[in-house]
Amino acid sequence: MEPVIRLLCDLIAIPSVNPCFADGTGEAAIADFLETHARKAGLEVQRQPVADGRNNVLIGIVGQGNETVLLEAHMDTVTAEGMTIPPFDPQVKDNRVFGRGACDTKASLAAMLQALIEVARKGTPPRTVWLAATVDEENAVLGVQKLVADGFRADYAVVGEPTELRIVHAHKGIVRGYIVANGVSAHSSHPERGVNAIGIMAKVILALERYDAELRMRHHPLVGSPTLTVATIQGGRGLNLVPDRCAIGIDRRTLPQEDPLTAWDELRQFLLSQPELQGLPIEIPPPLLMHWGMELPADSLPVLRLKEAGERAYCPLTLGGVRYTTDASELVRANIPACVFGPGSIEQAHAAEEWVAIEQVLLAQKVLEHLIGDE
Repeated sequence: MEPVIRLLCDLIAIPSVNPCFADGTGEAAIADFLETHARKAGLEVQRQPVADGRNNVLIGIVGQGNETVLLEAHMDTVTAEGMTIPPFDPQVKDNRVFGRGACDTKASLAAMLQALIEVARKGTPPRTVWLAATVDEENAVLGVQKLVADGFRADYAVVGEPTELRIVHAHKGIVRGYIVANGVSAHSSHPERGVNAIGIMAKVILALERYDAELRMRHHPLVGSPTLTVATIQGGRGLNLVPDRCAIGIDRRTLPQEDPLTAWDELRQFLLSQPELQGLPIEIPPPLLMHWGMELPADSLPVLRLKEAGERAYCPLTLGGVRYTTDASELVRANIPACVFGPGSIEQAHAAEEWVAIEQVLLAQKVLEHLIGDE
């Protein structure tokens, strides 16, 4: 078994579910493993505290030149609940590796670390390279935010996510929050004595469907249209009560240059302008979560360097955009040009049967070796 595949299996075997999920374990165990593994390989290791028991792990090698390259990949995964395969017992079969995190994004993490190890074995590289294994990407991106807040700087960065070995230089952002409808409770035998909050929210949802249709008229050449999803709904206290409260959770995907806060305010203004919602007891609080999108020119430094590395690895890389969000946007906003690259497909990320193709992991490692090790 290739070292990078063995490393990937070791990473999958360590549960690192984000604590925001009911089965969340946090990243402490995988952080300990990465530190031990990197130190055995003679690499420099630093810990960066982010939250209680949650640390970024910075693994690096100081090179000869003045250039600094950042490789970044998150350690956390989504929940393992509902998986149809053993989540933490990695299986290697049919030229694939199965398990939670195999695709998102422990394959990228393994390829990055193994590339760094192989380059270090050959001597001092021509540039300084740091691998930042970060926490909390699957929730509030506290890890990468801490990285840039503490002043980490690099000439450019590559963020590991499942891109099927494409160079992603644009992706969407997110704004998420809740809308609340307030009613009046009453016994369900006399519904006319109450005000049904779920009925009010039904009107809101229909209006949001019209708004989503309007959003889809906009278009970005790399990431498509902005979207709006009613992702959760909670309402009612029992079958014999008129519900006095109903809340829906909204996921609004933004275009690369769209301000998430402005997007949320635009949604609010749309709802307030709808005639059928006038005077209804609806609350639209400020959003709970916001992430910007990202877009770099096709001739930006990380894109050009990755393309050249792909050619040297006999793995020509294509460019494109994706509809999901990554840590790259936080780096770009901190003036670190960053693109996204890694093995695996987003179709397998978070899936009940998560896997990654072995060939893509091996190719990703080779491309990264050329990126950080070649003159």
